[in-house]
Amino acid sequence: MTLPFLGKPVHLDDANFLALAQGARQDFWRPHAVRINWQGTTERAFDVLSNPPGIAWWLAPVLDAPVWVMHLWMLLWLPPAVWGAYRLSLALTGRGEAGAVLLCGAPIAVLASQSLMPDLPLLACTLAGLGGLVTARPGRRWPWALLAGCAALFRYSGVALIPLAVAWPLLHRDTRSALRCGLAAVVPIGLLTLHDLHAYGQPHLLAMVGFQGVSDTPGEVSAKLVAALGALGGAAALPVLCWRWPIRAGAGFVLGAVAGGAMGQSGLPLIGTVIAVGAGGAVLAAALRREDVRSVWLACWLVGGLVFLLKLRFTAARYWLPFFAPAVLLLLRDAPARLVRIAVVTTPALSLLLALDDLELARAQRQAADRVIAMGTGLFVGHWGWQHHLEAAGWQALDEDASVPSGVLLARSAVAWPQEPAPSCTEPIADFTIPDAWPGPRIHTAQGAANLHAFLIAGQPPIPAYAPWGFGRDAQESVAVVRGCD
Repeated sequence: MTLPFLGKPVHLDDANFLALAQGARQDFWRPHAVRINWQGTTERAFDVLSNPPGIAWWLAPVLDAPVWVMHLWMLLWLPPAVWGAYRLSLALTGRGEAGAVLLCGAPIAVLASQSLMPDLPLLACTLAGLGGLVTARPGRRWPWALLAGCAALFRYSGVALIPLAVAWPLLHRDTRSALRCGLAAVVPIGLLTLHDLHAYGQPHLLAMVGFQGVSDTPGEVSAKLVAALGALGGAAALPVLCWRWPIRAGAGFVLGAVAGGAMGQSGLPLIGTVIAVGAGGAVLAAALRREDVRSVWLACWLVGGLVFLLKLRFTAARYWLPFFAPAVLLLLRDAPARLVRIAVVTTPALSLLLALDDLELARAQRQAADRVIAMGTGLFVGHWGWQHHLEAAGWQALDEDASVPSGVLLARSAVAWPQEPAPSCTEPIADFTIPDAWPGPRIHTAQGAANLHAFLIAGQPPIPAYAPWGFGRDAQESVAVVRGCD
């Protein structure tokens, strides 16, 4: 599920983490001081990249290596993730192997293992830390809480794991261990805060709370909730196991389907949204049962994660990585063996299909960038891997609302969230598309209104996409190249 994809080109948000790693190369103590155009304007990464510097420090030693070496370097995090998934599943469900497959073979986990983003380290710290915590003796829990707290060095969602490290011993009436675990879990984020105060004069975490908290109207929260449910049921915890509880799952599916159907879509996008969001509703409804201490702890993990996701600027399926395990474990514990066998086949199979399409999108952006680079140098709009490839060849990002200088080439990606230039005199040079060659499910399609990596697709206006994957025959990439004129 990972080794055949070692050559995947730099893809999606890989680009901004490689830029952050470049910042660590320039100043290891201040990686967020590097400048990047990621929201339309060139500015400090500190102000626009809402992730801690752990991944920058991890990638810095291999920054000049071929992409397959960087992917191998990232895969060092996969064994602890699998080990943690096994320990968690064995302790809480009695099904260690099945749990390892369903957690580390889920689509979001498989794609995380093929990326250069902080997602795989986040998953490893989460699963290994909490897996060790729940299986350790009371006096030996605190080192595992420390490991779980290290998740916050890679994504700030790891902070939400700290209460879980305290809650587990508390639910077992072990106050002394709860105190030790709480203190150990806050050490990483505490040290990072002290680092930020010295390096930048303010904690990056607090700056990002304001940066993220801009989508809190009822309509925006509702859209994020629908997209989060679609990602949960379509790309994290597939609804195979939840049919052990058909009444609860059916009611959840109906509520989710109604919510998805209320988002104003029609045709194929509506069908995809209704199915994905209904699946997420079914999983959530079937999972939330209060039976014993383990169920309460897992339910707090799941619900707390969902609340955290609703506070972010937007929803992406991979944001479930530190929070989807309890949905799987709550269902796996009592599911019939027949359903478990179906789940451990269908989950990796879907992951492989989605990984193949994700690889095709990465290659399409690499191919499009190569065709543009062959025309010379100039300016570009659009982010993701497209930005990385062009910047590596000497092209520069055009700021939002900036004019295209006379005689200068401007290349625009229609897929990779382009910033909008100011109205300028331009003459067309080239216009081409990279067609979709893979007939399977798509992780990014405007025609099917599906996007695994966000709940919107670039467009004028942007296209809502509440399903994490769908079907469509639209192009993988579309590029227009113009030259500025007087």
